[in-house]
Amino acid sequence: MATTVLVEPDPGGHRFQAVANVASVAARTDEILLLTSVGAQSDPAFAVYLGGVQLRVVEAFDVIHPPTREMAAAVADICRTTEVSTVVVMDADQALKRWWYVAPLALRGLRRPRVVFMLTRYPAKLRVTDRVGWKLRVSKSILAGVAMGTGSLHRVAGFAGRDDMTPGWIVKRTRDPDVCTAHSRDRQTLRAELGLPADRRIAGIFGVISERKNAPLIWAALESRDIDADLLLAGGLAPEVAAWVASLPPAQRDKVLVRDGFLSNELLDKLVAAVDVVPIALTNNGPSGIMGKALAAEVPVVSAGSEVRARELVATDGGELADLDAASIGAAIARVFARDPAAPRRNTIPPATVEEFAENLLGVDGDGRVLKGRSRIR
Repeated sequence: MATTVLVEPDPGGHRFQAVANVASVAARTDEILLLTSVGAQSDPAFAVYLGGVQLRVVEAFDVIHPPTREMAAAVADICRTTEVSTVVVMDADQALKRWWYVAPLALRGLRRPRVVFMLTRYPAKLRVTDRVGWKLRVSKSILAGVAMGTGSLHRVAGFAGRDDMTPGWIVKRTRDPDVCTAHSRDRQTLRAELGLPADRRIAGIFGVISERKNAPLIWAALESRDIDADLLLAGGLAPEVAAWVASLPPAQRDKVLVRDGFLSNELLDKLVAAVDVVPIALTNNGPSGIMGKALAAEVPVVSAGSEVRARELVATDGGELADLDAASIGAAIARVFARDPAAPRRNTIPPATVEEFAENLLGVDGDGRVLKGRSRIR
């Protein structure tokens, strides 16, 4: 049996969840081999997401961001001893810059596998006036075309908003899954289980919480509208965020609930479903995995800083839009709290599934056969 090689050196965040999703589809036809960094198998994320996945692991990299030359060399080493059908680089934005040059040299004289790149920072939807976004999009499309011209790259996919049903041209679009194993209808039960206050409104920020997620801005937004609510920070807190929490006066600090550290997917889903609103103030112009969980759990989202998320919220009727400032975000949170929770959502798009995501990334049909031409959008 042939082998699909998944390249993911960084176990951080929930990256291994995406590996597991792709592996489940690739395993229909191939054995799976994961190329990762030293110590990755001892990371809690490995046991949570990959503990039940049938795969072989090679810890080939000393760092979580290895040079592209080392990644190509590690792939070539596998190709010398294994029949490799497909190589998938799961976070390929940096590798794309040099792959066109280093991969042909590394694979010289070897049977070349089909190579798939997943871009996590490719802006699929842009305003005409977004010069920075267009610069990124054009440069990455050119690099992808050059790599394809050398025969070292065969397919490139990028995260698309859940409302985006178009296939894409050079960079294929694959909708970020919206999956949550818990639901807001069980909020009170979940809060009792998780030790969260039953009688308080809670806004939640989740995942790897660095300065980019703007926790102080969300807190200022709540204060700007005099909203009596707690702020939950759940996930790995960066030192600067932990320092901000510690600097708050006691009366404010008591309203900031902290769950610092790695969260299993089950626990993360429960925490998302237990809050009243998920504010996402993030300038990354792409979809959000946390937003997908909130939509699936029917927890309203307040989004600021992304055209992609804005379009998605409108299509799903999943929350409120805001500008990237405290007054606007505070007003949007107030509108969420003023909503009738029993009012039905006017969602106009089908759910984005894990299977669709992985199949479109790999470019295969339901039987694992490689598709010709454009991506399949269900």
